[in-house]
Amino acid sequence: MIRTVIVCAFGLGAWVGVAGADVTVAPAGPFSASGKLDMKKGSIPVSCDTTFDGHVDDRGAIRVTAVSFGGLNPLCKSIKALGLPWQGQVDHPARLTVQDMQVKVRVPLLGGVCGPGPVSLAWRNDQASATFDAVSLGPDCAMDGTMLTTPAVDIRPAVSGEARADTDSHSAVTDSAS
Repeated sequence: MIRTVIVCAFGLGAWVGVAGADVTVAPAGPFSASGKLDMKKGSIPVSCDTTFDGHVDDRGAIRVTAVSFGGLNPLCKSIKALGLPWQGQVDHPARLTVQDMQVKVRVPLLGGVCGPGPVSLAWRNDQASATFDAVSLGPDCAMDGTMLTTPAVDIRPAVSGEARADTDSHSAVTDSAS
């Protein structure tokens, strides 16, 4: 009985936390998303070559495991991602959210931490890109820029049978454990 409850709770937790929408993501697996990110911390603007590395599963659960900021501007080296890994999900085929994004800008007097907080990004399949469009991260950070994914990620609405099959597989796991 205890094993049945634990398996059921784990299966339900994994299913509920997987993604915000019924989508299919291909290819599932590791990804890099890179591009120019214009950031502003308070009154300090900086444009950096930025790369987000992570993993996405076939249902749209996102895990960002590493972030690098670089480029010609020496201020880029003062930006650091905090609280990794960041969790996120595909909300629908044109939007995704990173739940717990947090960055630290190490600049005397005007630096500090922004986040953690949710950040919503626009997704474009035709470019395999995620766009920060005037995204705010409290208390005083803002971001603009487009990140292109490698490999090119494709996000589509799930066929209704795919979402049902996922639910059925969790029921089968629970039934077999009893």
